[in-house]
This record gives sequence, C-alpha cells and structure tokens, in this order.
Amino acid sequence: MEEKGLFTSVFRFGHSSIRDFLAACAKVDEIQASLFPSTHCQALLDEALRSDAGKMDVYLRFIFGLLKERCMFQPNNQLFKYTKKTILEKVMTFRAVGLLHCLREYDRKAFVHEIKLFLKYGFSPIEGFAPLHWHLLIQRTIAYDWKRPKFVMDVSMRSDESLVRELPAIMKSTKVMLRFSNLTDMCCPALAAVLSSTESFMKELDLGYNNISDSGVKTLVEGLNNENCRLRTLSLQGCEVTSKGSKCLATALRQSQRLRQLDLSRNNIGNDGLQHLSKGLRSPECQLEALKLSQCNIEVRGCSYLASALEKNSDSLSVLDLSINMVRDKGASEIFKKLDISKLTKLEMYHCGLTASSCRAIGEALRREENTLMDLNLSNNNLGDEGLTLLSIGKSKWCHLEKLNLSRCGITAGSCSFLPSMILDLNLSSNSLGDDGIKSFLAVLKNSSGYLQTLNLSRCSLTRGCCAELASTLGSKTGSVTELDLSENDLEDKGLRRLCVGLRNPQCKLQKLSLQTCGLTSKSIKSLISALRSNPKYLAELHLMGNRLEDSAVRALLDLTKNQTYRLDTTDLSEA
Repeated sequence: MEEKGLFTSVFRFGHSSIRDFLAACAKVDEIQASLFPSTHCQALLDEALRSDAGKMDVYLRFIFGLLKERCMFQPNNQLFKYTKKTILEKVMTFRAVGLLHCLREYDRKAFVHEIKLFLKYGFSPIEGFAPLHWHLLIQRTIAYDWKRPKFVMDVSMRSDESLVRELPAIMKSTKVMLRFSNLTDMCCPALAAVLSSTESFMKELDLGYNNISDSGVKTLVEGLNNENCRLRTLSLQGCEVTSKGSKCLATALRQSQRLRQLDLSRNNIGNDGLQHLSKGLRSPECQLEALKLSQCNIEVRGCSYLASALEKNSDSLSVLDLSINMVRDKGASEIFKKLDISKLTKLEMYHCGLTASSCRAIGEALRREENTLMDLNLSNNNLGDEGLTLLSIGKSKWCHLEKLNLSRCGITAGSCSFLPSMILDLNLSSNSLGDDGIKSFLAVLKNSSGYLQTLNLSRCSLTRGCCAELASTLGSKTGSVTELDLSENDLEDKGLRRLCVGLRNPQCKLQKLSLQTCGLTSKSIKSLISALRSNPKYLAELHLMGNRLEDSAVRALLDLTKNQTYRLDTTDLSEA
C-alpha cells in the first residue's frame, strides 16, 4: 500500500515475509561489502539464536538463499560448518528446525553425506557429538530430506489451486499420480518448475484424463528439456493433445535423454502429429523404451512416418502400443518391414483392422532365435484360422511368449492345434472354438510340461461336452492353471458337475474360477461345495453372477467364506 507524504512516498507491505526479504537483500549487500563476510554471517546467526524463537527465521532463510544465488561462499566455507555444529548442539530444540531450514536454502542435501557416514560406520562425522545427537537429527531431517515413493491428490481437493498448494509434497515424490484431477493448462507452469528443479525427485508423472491442451504441453516441455529434469515416465493419456503438442514433445525426445516411457493414448495425434513425433524418435539422443499411441487416430501414412523413424533409432524400444488405430495390413507391413519386432518385449495391436496377411511377419519374428517378444495382443482383428496357422506359435522352439491375447479373432476348432502350450497367460475369449477345438488344445496342453496359469475361454461356444477334459486337465499332475474363465458358455448343471471332478482333486491348484451366465442352477452348487470341501486350500475367488441360484445355495457358499478352513474369500453371486 502506497502512502504519499509531503516530499516522498512510503510503501507498506501487508505480509511480513516481503519486509524480511527486502531486509535480507540489504543485509547481504552489507555482508558482501565487508572484509570478513563469513564472520559477519556467523555473528548474524548468533544474534538470531539470542532473539525470540522464530522471530528471525524467515529473514535468515532469505539470507542463506541469497548467499547461494550470488555464489558468495564455497560449500566447505566455515559458515556452513559452524551452522551444522550449532544445529547439532540445539538438536533437542525447535531452533534446530529453523536453522536446518536455513541451511537447506543453501544446500538441499545438507547433512545427507554426514548421516550416511554415521549410519554406515556408527561414529560421529563431526567431532564432539554423541550418537544420540545424530539419531535425533535423523528424526528431524527425515520429514524434509527423504523422498516419498508416491503422491496421489485427495479426491475432494482435485484442482489447479490444490496442486499448487501440494507442490512441496510433489517435489519430494518419485511417482506423482494426477490422473482425473480436474487439472488444466494453468497447473503446467508449476509442474514445469518442479521438473526443472534440482531439488525434485520426480521420475514418473501421470497427467491422464485432464484438460491439458497443446499450450500446457508446450509449457511442460520447457521443464522436460531442462538439464536438471529426472523424469523417466510421462503419461498424457486422454488429454487434449493434438499434432501441435506432438511437435513440442518431439523436442523433448531429442533433448530429454532420461525420458524412457511416453503414453499419448486417447489423444487426437493423427498422422501429422506422428510425423512431428517421429522427428524426435529418429534422433540418436532419444532413448525411449515404451511408446503408447493407442486410439490416436493413426492410419497407414502415420505408420510410414513411425517406421522410418524406428528404422533409424529403435535399439532401446521394447514396448509399442498401436491399439485401436485403423492401420490395417498395409500400415502394419510398413512397420514390420523396418522395425525388428522380435527385439520388442511387448507389442499391442488390438483392433487395428488386421487380417491373416499381417500374421506371417509376426510369426517369422517369433521363430527367430534372438526373439524376446513376451507379450502379444492381437485381439479384435479378423485373423481367422489362417492367421493362427501363419503365426504357428505352438510349433516354434524359440517362442518366448508369456502372454497372448487372441480374443475375438475369428478362430475356430480347425486351428486349435497351433495354439501355444508353453505360455503363462492365454486369452481365447469370443472365438467359436467349440468343444472339439478345446479338446484338441487340451490334448496338446496335457503333453506339455505345464506352464499355463491363466486361461480365458469365455464366449467360446462351449457346452458340457468339454467339461470332462477340462476337469482332467485341472486335476492332472502337470496341471498348472490357477485362473480359469468359462463365462457365457452353455455348460449347465451337468457341465459344472463334471468340472467339479477336477476341482476336488488335491492336485488342482485353481485359485480363480469365473462361471458367469453359464445356465447354472442351485442343483449343481452342492457338487461345487463338495469339491471345495475336498480341496479347500486353493480356490479363493468365485464368480457366478447371471445364474439362477436360490437363496439357500447363495448362503451355503457365503458360509464357506466365513470358515477359515477354506481360502475362498471373494464371491460374486448376484443374479443377472
């Protein structure tokens, strides 16, 4: 507030910290002009200790910050040694906390080296102090110096304003989860400042499903491009990023050598955006390991740009997600010709308009000796039996797949002998395999060493005709299946009773069973309960929603969850 006098104007500041800052500036000018600046500072520190508690804390913090800003002293200056000794002497009082804040204004990692030495060797790195002093100091510093593993904003406080108030906590966290936080471009300058700060521990930032537009991305990139930025993972999933934002992110890919994972899924990047992004991807400085572009409106032309970039620089890339983009066989071919997908560990091409013609290149990659691909998602593509035959996954000794998703791919019983048996997680849901197809696959599985743990056969046109073979597989010595989904198949009560023969076998290790909408009634629940009583140690999760179960059957199953003899603790028994 300005007050005008006869010859001069006087300004009054409402907040005392502004007066403290101006006074600190004047004092540092005086210290800088003195012959013995460090002695002058020590005298000031002593004066603060003699004053009322807290009276000079903010003023002193500004002075230490200005000393750093003006580079007046070296880190080994006598002033800082004196400050450390004073903190240890006063470690039992709140004075120590105030001085610790002052010291941290100059050196964010103050005492970190000394504390590590004490913890490692058990003696005081500063002469004259007992272990008790150091234990108390550690208690004082742990809240300020030690990083936190994760920050999640409280649901009731999600907004740009709340984020600014939480910046100190965000600064200390390695993983910052801000998904669905009602954020806009207004928060981006603050986040960019955190990213560029030497005091930030942030390595992972998730801004998914916020109103972050190209303008906000441009601001974030300023922080990403800063040499101090430690960020390794950035998610902008479901924001409002377009080709303009991609152009900004391309500069980050060229300059931010620490960035390893980028998720731009569910943004309208388009072919033009991928063209911009590819300019960053082809740079030798780009060390990206995971690139997720699911549902980004990418077509054949975009695949051509991406393929050219990855041909130049793909040594570090291990995860590629192009799901829900109509790239079709032509776009996939562009990528497969220039990118050796056998060097990836995960490839997601769900709902990409692919047919059997794309499967030949994938099959060849899986059969290479140097192949490292472990997770493959080709679901919701019209591959058909011809596509599965071309993959020939079950015939390759070099195939290292652990997870395969072929849901809704038009596969029938005719190609089931080509399905893999040496795999951990297999999803075949929504294919017309029928009883004969499953019997064929189970015969292959029975002769294998038993690796399969998760098997999804929901909506596969199965009936009770395959349940005896399924029971035999579950109860065999080589059986390894722990999760089985048979939902939306017409198994009926007879099918479940046959399945229970395997469930009651002590060798059955099934932990999760889904039988939703399988035409079951209460008649078969007695067999299920009997099987659980015979083999109570494994099954923990049971889903029976959508079946016609009477209250008595439901109560009988719920009683098992209350009995500690049984592992069963999760049941979904609601009627459809």
